[in-house]
Amino acid sequence: MMVLNKKDISREVDSADRKRIRKEQIAIAYKQSFASILPLLFGASVILFLFYKSRLAEMVTVWFSIIILTLIWRLWLLNDYRCNSQHVESAVWERRFKYVMYSSALMWGSAAFFIFQTSDHLHHFFIIFLLTGIASVASGTLASLLGVTVVFLSFLLAPILIVMSFHGEFEQQMMGMLVVAFFFLLVSASKRIHSNIMNALTSKILHQKAAEALALSEEHFETIFKEAPAGIFYYNSDLRIIDSNAEMLQILKIDRDRMIGLDMNKLPDSCLNTAIVSAIQGKKGYYEGPYTSMINRLNLWITFRTSPMYNAQREIIGGVAIVSDVTEQIQAQEKIKHQAYFDALTDIPNRILLKDRVEQALAHYRRHGNLIAIMFLDLDHFKSVNDSLGHYVGDLLLVETATRLSHICREGDTVARLGGDEFVILLNELGTDPLAAAARAETVAEKIHEVFSTPFEVGHSEPISTSSSIGIVLVSSNEQSADDLLKFADTAMYQAKKEGRNTTRFYQEEMDQWIKKRLFLENALRNAIKNNELELYYQPVIEMKTKQIVGAEALLRWNHPELGIVMPDDMIEIAEESGLIVSIGEWVLREACTQFVRWRSENLSQSHIDRIAVNVSAVQFRQSDFVDKVIRIVAETGLVPSMLELELTESTIIDKIDTVIDKMNRLRNAGIGISMDDFGTGYSSLAYLKRLPFTTLKIDRSFVRDIMSDADDAALVETILSMASIFKFDVIAEGVETIEQFKFLESHGCQYFQGYLCSKPVQVFQFEELLTHDIQSCIA
Repeated sequence: MMVLNKKDISREVDSADRKRIRKEQIAIAYKQSFASILPLLFGASVILFLFYKSRLAEMVTVWFSIIILTLIWRLWLLNDYRCNSQHVESAVWERRFKYVMYSSALMWGSAAFFIFQTSDHLHHFFIIFLLTGIASVASGTLASLLGVTVVFLSFLLAPILIVMSFHGEFEQQMMGMLVVAFFFLLVSASKRIHSNIMNALTSKILHQKAAEALALSEEHFETIFKEAPAGIFYYNSDLRIIDSNAEMLQILKIDRDRMIGLDMNKLPDSCLNTAIVSAIQGKKGYYEGPYTSMINRLNLWITFRTSPMYNAQREIIGGVAIVSDVTEQIQAQEKIKHQAYFDALTDIPNRILLKDRVEQALAHYRRHGNLIAIMFLDLDHFKSVNDSLGHYVGDLLLVETATRLSHICREGDTVARLGGDEFVILLNELGTDPLAAAARAETVAEKIHEVFSTPFEVGHSEPISTSSSIGIVLVSSNEQSADDLLKFADTAMYQAKKEGRNTTRFYQEEMDQWIKKRLFLENALRNAIKNNELELYYQPVIEMKTKQIVGAEALLRWNHPELGIVMPDDMIEIAEESGLIVSIGEWVLREACTQFVRWRSENLSQSHIDRIAVNVSAVQFRQSDFVDKVIRIVAETGLVPSMLELELTESTIIDKIDTVIDKMNRLRNAGIGISMDDFGTGYSSLAYLKRLPFTTLKIDRSFVRDIMSDADDAALVETILSMASIFKFDVIAEGVETIEQFKFLESHGCQYFQGYLCSKPVQVFQFEELLTHDIQSCIA
């Protein structure tokens, strides 16, 4: 058996191990010291017997009594140690042991002083024999505590040395030297025994630690195997599964009985074969990708790792596989990728994917000359649908639009949604002839207009009818980018909207100039108010009966420093789409009210002028605080509310009719008049006319212009005048330019008119001249 050297193993133990070893040393010392109690009692009894009848009898009796007390002390300590060793620190037990052993050594050593108190050599021999025997036994029994052994031997043998050196002859002194030699011999032997004990204890502790570590490692391994978040299974060299953890069973959705013994040679999905066999060949295997399970035919996405499994002789006996089901992660990644490239509402390509496909199509065009077209499509009046029916219905309309467009286009084309109601169609492979390509693109546009002519069923009580404005651009040079084509198609689409909607327009160079001008006007309009570039013109309202000016309509003009006078038709749409119409409309209302109050205070009209009309944009009217703003401006300017008349178009009132009625009633309750501008040009006002609190109807100039030559227009005007009479509305005819038109309207009961027959819209000072120079009677 190999004996470990203490020096070799000292590096293997830590402070905690040293404490455990020290505790074992103390336990050995206690255990060994118990065996010497009876021999010591016997030896003490012999000494008492030998000296009992000598002159030292009394001294020996006292000595014997003390020896007995030390033996009793030792027995008590041993018993206390057995009962309480786990409850008291080792250092305390070591200290108590030292007290007992050192006391015992001193008492036994003192027996040497009895040697020369008797002349009997047998007595001398017995005492020396007894003390050296105790020393010999102690060197072994106490060797676990080397320091205690050395001190014990010193206390035990020192008295013999003293007695031999100072009370004997030369022979006794020589014997004393032998005692010294005997002492060192015992210490040396004790050191060897101590070293062996320490090595044995250290080996034991290290073995225990290794066993504990092994048990812990096995426990950890078992825990990892059972509780690992990945699937783990073992298989033998025949590729049969021999063990599996619960996670693996969960991944495959099978029970343990079906898993164990499964023959992997029969897997229908062969994607794992290479990784499985690699482990049997002593190599690591790996696979990541889709997998269809053998039993339940589950479609999974997994990562699969294999490693060889060895026996004690390092022979391959099978393999271990670690499986992770990453199906959910892959699906999540695919979903994120899909969301990045597809529109969330309609599930068709979004701007990012569209741009990528356009770039690919352009690259193909540059190599092969095969033309492509971009169609930019916008739903007409989509905002009205959102405002009147709600965003939910608007979203359903967009989804149905995407479906219809996808059905029209070929498989190789792309239908994308950029946002809102804007859609783009990429038409690929249109050939190399530009005229033929344009014809094919126009055919697709016609199909779109055709399918849009069928009302949309989107779960609402009434089908929704809508149309689209389409802009088309054909690629025409290798230098054009995806951004260029999208911009050009967008420009063409705006031109289609400008020309009446439900229209298709191809991109032309002039359109780009129009867009640039439009952007220029929008930027300039933002500064028009603060630069005092806006101005109000006023057109007289004349009473037919008196032929006098009784009111004015405020009309906006823009004095641009470079472009000159910009008419409303050129800026209102821009103002509405940019959101500037709200602030501009507020300025117009305040300016008109302020000017009218100024005229009234100057008595320019001699009380004939009693109304000021202001046009209101649909965007402006839809503002939630519109009514509050109007009432506040009227109050701040000091205008009598009944003198203000707001002109609304039919497009303003057809959306959210209940909200419109509520706003109009609040205005009427405040005393403010409301007129319907361009009456007769819409299609829904007749149905709501009796519900809406109008005060005035304005006949559009398009009907007045031809009343003398077109019987239909004349009949329509007569109908409007009759209906207004029934509902007790005032009527103002617009665009009266001839005396014949005037007389026709007068004869059919029209109360007021506007038009060039009396005056076109004029600036403030010109309007004041009309009022002050008695030219109110402008009709002869």
